Amino acid sequence: MDLMQDINPLPWGAQDRFQAHFIVKGNIDQSDDSFLVESKLKTQDHFGSKKVVSVEWVGGKIANILNADNELADMIKKLSYHDAFIWVDPTKSGVRIHGKWKSSHDLGVSKEQFAVYDRIALHIKKNL
Repeated sequence: MDLMQDINPLPWGAQDRFQAHFIVKGNIDQSDDSFLVESKLKTQDHFGSKKVVSVEWVGGKIANILNADNELADMIKKLSYHDAFIWVDPTKSGVRIHGKWKSSHDLGVSKEQFAVYDRIALHIKKNL
């Protein structure tokens, strides 16, 4: 019996990708889009030297509050380009804050990134 390796492996299965999620607990209606926002970044330079020059939040009502926080915008500009992508969305028991998927080698949360998530959580908590 001759076993041959499949040269076109299936693209699904266990992946080496993870996300760190931060949950702000509270009673929330999942159908309410008030807490469904994401960061839109304006950048300069290319590839490894790419940096964030401005941040705009788009989505639900909380976007206006996050856009008004200039200190939060300055904090996000200091993050790496990859870490500056942030999503906020409602869950069954609260509001989730998370970034992009990362490999196991890159998974981690810097103090700066934690401070950004904490500030976003503060705004969410005030508006729950």
